[in-house]
Amino acid sequence: MSIPMDTSSPTKKKRNELTTTLATDYISGFDLISIEGYRQDGRKSDELRHFRVSFNIIPDADGSCYMEHGNIKLLATIYGPYEGESRSNQEQAIITCDFSMTSYCVSERRLRTFGDMKSQKLQMAIQRVFQQAIITETYPKSQIDIYLKILQSDGNDYSPCVNATTLALINAGIPMKDFVCSSTVGYIQNKCIIDLNQQEEQQKSPQLTLTIMPQRDDIVALTCESRVHHDIYNEMLDAATRANLQLFNLMKQAVVNQLKTVLHVL
Repeated sequence: MSIPMDTSSPTKKKRNELTTTLATDYISGFDLISIEGYRQDGRKSDELRHFRVSFNIIPDADGSCYMEHGNIKLLATIYGPYEGESRSNQEQAIITCDFSMTSYCVSERRLRTFGDMKSQKLQMAIQRVFQQAIITETYPKSQIDIYLKILQSDGNDYSPCVNATTLALINAGIPMKDFVCSSTVGYIQNKCIIDLNQQEEQQKSPQLTLTIMPQRDDIVALTCESRVHHDIYNEMLDAATRANLQLFNLMKQAVVNQLKTVLHVL
C-alpha cells in the first residue's frame, strides 16, 4: 500500500462548491497559544495528540479496536457481515451504527436523554461514511453492525470514532475502498491548529472537520462550523488534509504492526 507523496489537499476539485465566504475577524482564544507558538497541552499548531491502538479487545466480535487519542479513550467493535432480514432487492450490505458513552463521560441530564440529537446525528454520520467506504456489494442481503463506546471524552467525538471504526473494520477483514481518516481543525489567533482538544473545541472560533479516503484522494464528508473567508477556508482545508495524512501513516503502521504480531504467532 503506497503512501501519497503529494501532500496537497484532495479537495481542490470541490473547493469552489463547498466554500462559504464572509470577511470576519477572529479574536477569540488569545490565551490558547503562547508567544512561542505552543498550545496549552504543549503541542505546536500542527501536532497531533498522542495516538495508541490495540486490536482484538472483544474476543467474540468479528473485529475490534481500542483507541487512545490524546485524552479520548474509545472502543470500536464490529459484528458481521451476517445475514440480515431477507430483502430480495438488497444488493449491498446494510451498515448500522450504535454510539454510547460511559456514565462518567456525560452529565446526568445527558444520561436521561441518551437518544439525544447529537448522538443520533453522530450515528447517522458514521453510517453514511462507511456505507461509502465499505465495498458493500461484496455482501448482498447482509448487515454489518458498528458499535462505538466512548470511555473517556476530550472534545470532538466524531473524528476519533471514524478512525477507530476504520481500524476495527480492517481488523474484521471487511474489504474497504481505502482507509478512512478524519480530523478537526480550528482557526485561533489567526492560525490553523489541528486535532482540537476539548478546551480548544469550546472556543467560539471557526472549526472544520474533514473526512477523506487518502489514497483515493476523495472527500467522504466535510463540515465547517462557521462562515469564513475563502482564503481561511482553504487554509483550514489544507491543514486538515495534512493532519489526515499524519493519521493515515499512524493508522497504517498500527495495522502493519498487528499483522506482524499475528504472523509471528503463527
